[in-house]
Amino acid sequence: MNRPRRTFLKKSIFAFFISIVGLALLVVEKIFEYSLAPTADKDCDFVYPIDESQVQAPTDALHHATPSFGLEQSGGFINDASCLNKTPIYGIVKVRTVADIQTALTFARENRVKVTVAGQRHSMGGQSFSKDGLVLDMRDFNQISVDKQSRVLTTQSGATWAQIQSLLDAEGLSVKAMQSINVPTVGGTLSVNAHGIAHDPGEIAPTVRRFRIMLSSGEIKAASIDENPELFRLAIGGYGLFGVILDAELDVVANEVYEWKTQYMNYTDFPDYYDRNVAGKNSIGLFYGRLSMSPSSYLTETALHTYEKRTLLGPVPAVTPVGHDWFVRLVLNFSKTGGFGRRVRWDLEKYAEPRVYPCVSRNQAMIRGEGCFVTRNHEMDDSMSYLKSRSRDTNILQEYFIPREKMAAFVDGMRAIVNDDLANLLNVTIRVVHRDTITALPYAKQDVFAFVLYFNQKLNETASIRMRKTTSDLIDLALRLNGTFYLPYQLYYSTEQLHRAYPEIDSFFAQKRSYDPIGLFTNKLYEKYGG
Repeated sequence: MNRPRRTFLKKSIFAFFISIVGLALLVVEKIFEYSLAPTADKDCDFVYPIDESQVQAPTDALHHATPSFGLEQSGGFINDASCLNKTPIYGIVKVRTVADIQTALTFARENRVKVTVAGQRHSMGGQSFSKDGLVLDMRDFNQISVDKQSRVLTTQSGATWAQIQSLLDAEGLSVKAMQSINVPTVGGTLSVNAHGIAHDPGEIAPTVRRFRIMLSSGEIKAASIDENPELFRLAIGGYGLFGVILDAELDVVANEVYEWKTQYMNYTDFPDYYDRNVAGKNSIGLFYGRLSMSPSSYLTETALHTYEKRTLLGPVPAVTPVGHDWFVRLVLNFSKTGGFGRRVRWDLEKYAEPRVYPCVSRNQAMIRGEGCFVTRNHEMDDSMSYLKSRSRDTNILQEYFIPREKMAAFVDGMRAIVNDDLANLLNVTIRVVHRDTITALPYAKQDVFAFVLYFNQKLNETASIRMRKTTSDLIDLALRLNGTFYLPYQLYYSTEQLHRAYPEIDSFFAQKRSYDPIGLFTNKLYEKYGG
């Protein structure tokens, strides 16, 4: 081989080696980016829809009034979990006592400052703040106790479900109803009438025995089904518009042991399976489904998770952290990148998770493999910290409530909309919600399946416009099928869509003005649609 040819070959090998090293470094960099938790709060400077008033400082006229109490934050901005609602505010009051709330409301009345009530701000459409408003941060208002004999939890509204679960687990008790994540506060949960994987009762409302609420006048009233029943109906699912919920008495249940099983079937078989194997059966403690995101079975294959009551020999173990957040975060972030990532994620969940899941114990006598025994608290104790990432994007929740016989039509329509709009859909969970006969603004007009959609979007205008269109298209689909949509998320719906889904909305807003004639309590939802 002549010298020039040998030199060329050496250079080619070297270039190839450098390319491989560069590719390996890029892969390692992505693995670290996708798996590591963020070291600081996400940069949420992006605002959509574009509104210059949202990025300007609070109105100067407000600052002539100096409160006699300290503000945790004076002026500045606030945002919510969506990272899309940066808003200038008057300030934030850190609430620790009932007196703190009374003092703040007195100041707001005297100085004509609007008030909003905030917990963890997991509603994603500005439901817990407004421009130039005074925000009551309730998270330190969090005293809790439990009567083990009567199974009644008494909790201040700023307590998180994680704090409640810690107390209940030590007493052999468990939450009866909550959302699937334990980060929100009780006040926030009541204000949106949240629901989760506990299919019976479904919504939080049936578990509420009584609560106390402070009205805009400063008066404190107790409310229950029998005492001030109208106020009870309005404040649960009332988005903080009727007053500040101070504390509540909630039903709790035993921390049962379940055998967790997962079955896979076509989405069209889901309603019949539920009717035959879950509905009305006291032996099933928890139940929900998930639709596949894998390209080969996209929104067709369905995982059904059932938790059937069992007896565990010996004491029920306390809840311990599952761990491996880094790996779950890595897989989830990889699934954001496209079809291959979603296929990997679905296959891992389908084939690997059952073998490595940290069960309390495994029943090895089963004919069809091992059954995983878990506790109720184990399954409902999830902070979903793995959802936090370092990427320049945000994750958006939406929920639709569809009559059970219309499930297949909704899934077919959803598949077409998401594909046509090129929306980055990461997850769809199916839950059971029963007809709401308690609240004044029910999202479940009949027995429905709730579809919880989880989207990923970039923090730019193009992605936001696409998400707005997708939201409107999905709402129209739900309305055509005699369904509804959930209000704690982006305010992308039109007034017409709101009235079609919630024909009670005008009466609801009128009653808000009756209980709050000075218009002290507000939020962005009320200001856009009822203020």
